[in-house]
Amino acid sequence: MDNIKSIFNDKIFRIPDYQRGYSWDNTHLNDFWQDLMNLQRNRIHYTGMISVEEVQKKEYSEWKEDKWIIEGKNDKPYFIVDGQQRITTIIILIWTILDQIEEDQELSFESKDQIRSKYIYTENPKGDQRSYVFGYHKDNPSYEFLKQEIFEQVDNNQQIDLEETAYTNKLLNAKHFFVKKITGWNLKKLENLYNKVTKSLKFDFKILQEDLDIFIVFETMNNRGKPLSNLEKLKNRLIYLSTLLKDVEDENKKELRERINDKWKVIYKYLGLNKDKKLDDDSFLQSHWIMYMRYERREPEFYAIDIFDRVFTTQRALKGELKYEDVDNYINSIGKGARMWFCMYNPSHRHACEILQSNDLIIWLKKQNRLGFKAFAPLILAAFVKGIQNEKVLDLLILTEAYVFLIFNVSIRRSNTGTYHFNAMASQLYSDELTIDEIIDDISLWIYGDRDVHGYFDESNFYSFLKDLFVRDTTNGYHDWKYLRYFLYEYELYLNNNSENDMDWNKFKNIHYVMPQNPHLNCWKSILNTYSKMDKKHLSNSLGNFVLSTNKYDEDEEMCFEDQKHLFIKGCKMEQALVSYDNWGYEEIEQRGLDMLSFMEVRWDIDLGNSEQKNKLLFPYT
Repeated sequence: MDNIKSIFNDKIFRIPDYQRGYSWDNTHLNDFWQDLMNLQRNRIHYTGMISVEEVQKKEYSEWKEDKWIIEGKNDKPYFIVDGQQRITTIIILIWTILDQIEEDQELSFESKDQIRSKYIYTENPKGDQRSYVFGYHKDNPSYEFLKQEIFEQVDNNQQIDLEETAYTNKLLNAKHFFVKKITGWNLKKLENLYNKVTKSLKFDFKILQEDLDIFIVFETMNNRGKPLSNLEKLKNRLIYLSTLLKDVEDENKKELRERINDKWKVIYKYLGLNKDKKLDDDSFLQSHWIMYMRYERREPEFYAIDIFDRVFTTQRALKGELKYEDVDNYINSIGKGARMWFCMYNPSHRHACEILQSNDLIIWLKKQNRLGFKAFAPLILAAFVKGIQNEKVLDLLILTEAYVFLIFNVSIRRSNTGTYHFNAMASQLYSDELTIDEIIDDISLWIYGDRDVHGYFDESNFYSFLKDLFVRDTTNGYHDWKYLRYFLYEYELYLNNNSENDMDWNKFKNIHYVMPQNPHLNCWKSILNTYSKMDKKHLSNSLGNFVLSTNKYDEDEEMCFEDQKHLFIKGCKMEQALVSYDNWGYEEIEQRGLDMLSFMEVRWDIDLGNSEQKNKLLFPYT
């Protein structure tokens, strides 16, 4: 077994283009840190395997910054096949330790410059070239980020604009983690930590033989640690298959490999572009496959089985069944798909605004995100990837939002209602088997029906669902309707003339009872003194008694209506509307509830019946 000190002798390391980015989070970092803290002096700790592949001359000859160290100093270049997460973490920690000491200080009889040259970067004797001992393949967005943000180096005083992704965010997080741990440590403690990291951690270091199929080794080895996502494995698989395609010139194979790398660079950029909410690799891959190829409800993980066992296989490549065009068409589609997938789930992001160029699309994508896409994500993705005109995509979004709200949240249908049908439509739209107009008409029929067919919207289901919430001892009427917040937000938008300029969904988190559930103050008792306990529950939990607010109300601190009005006047539109009321009791709650149900009718194009029928949906009394 080897330690880091010996592993880094006369070698430079690169994370190759088929590898995933850095993915350790605080859980992994804490485990690693505890291993170091628990490691006793002069003891060793087995840390795992590091497997590398020697880089061939045809590859490293294009590394202009590193040619002098490879051919001049005779350092050998290696790709890290397995163990990049561990080794990246260690290098970040070594840099952090170095950053804590002065230039003239030493650690274990090594100068700061010597340590930096061994593990971070080294400069040629002329001082005009710098080679990084450890880093990413240059095509990776993490390449420049590691140099600038982690190692704090800017070449030639020219800072290159960085692409920040969820992977680069985790690199920075690891650095901040270690900085927080060791800031303020004295030289002796830093030296002890440095010795543990470079001498006491032991690895099973393997240089893979040239005749091994490196791409198959990559899939096998990386499934032992943190499992690769299917999207990560797919990139590796496609690069591997690009070397096997029949009747394709070597130059074209190389070009295809570069195109695969370029597309995955785009995919990872957009899936990780929102650093606070990395989009899941395989949710995207599955939805894209449903759009691109098919949906199968009877086979778990059908998309992965399709991709790895049926379509992109070694056998099909060797037989000539898988063509250059098949791979090229697919990567073009998935690259564009990732861009639009990002827009779908991050419509407020400035990049999404630049791509969509439509305020209406952004508004309705926001609504869909608040509700959830359900089975419509592949279909909406297909509409965007196909480049269908904005007006038609908008019509589609308006109907999919209505379907999710009315069918699942008002009619309380089963959560898989229409799943197979609408997923199948995604591939039919993508392959031009159906037009967008036909799909829009079909969704409308599912919701509203026509003279011959009854749609899936059913207000009687809503009544039964609400009745149960009012009758049960453990539930509280409309307050326990899961989508009350969404409905109230839409009502607030309506009162605000449908302008979201001054509104932020994330700030409207508080659903406030105007009349308290269990009133104790005389101002409420005088109104409710003739009501039974159940009647009080029904009235306080009726729709008209709730406001959605950015204000933080203490629901345990009961307030009279007059006192609340002083807060309402500074609140949102629905709160301000209550200021005009002189009293707050049965009549006011009932009338406001009726107004809100009338809004629901107009907003979602439904009919809830006359005032008497609507009043039954409000449950203001037993």
